[in-house]
Parts: sequence; C-alpha cells; structure tokens
Amino acid sequence: MYVVIYTDFGDTCDGFARVLGTYKTQVDAMKAMESDVKDYNRDNDYEVTIDKGDRILLGDERNGCQWQILKIESEVNNE
Repeated sequence: MYVVIYTDFGDTCDGFARVLGTYKTQVDAMKAMESDVKDYNRDNDYEVTIDKGDRILLGDERNGCQWQILKIESEVNNE
C-alpha cells in the first residue's frame, strides 16, 4: 500500500503533514498526488521546485506545499 502525505508551509500554516489518502498501487498514489498538486496550484501560483516522481515541492519550505508518496505495510503490528 501507498500513502500520499502533504505539508503546507507559510505564515498561516502549522507545518504538519496531512494524509491525502491511501492507495493500493504506486500508480494510483501518483495520479492522486498529481491531481492534488494541480488543484492546489489553481489558487496559488508556485513554481515546481522539486519533482522526483514520488516527491513534489511547489514553492519552498517557507511558502508552498510538498507532497510525498510513502510505501507502507498493509498489516498492523501491535507489539
């Protein structure tokens, strides 16, 4: 499974990561991330600073938003 997280940066943001969603495949996670990046940038006009496929940064770490795809285990270990 894959999870997409995003973190807003700026004066009115708390800087904590949020979960966009969980996805069965990396392709599905990528599509969701790219769609959210486009939606976010409709209201903002940030340039893509980093695009490494599984990580996209619009703007910078002071003003903007970063998305990341992380691979997670599908089973929970409660030990």
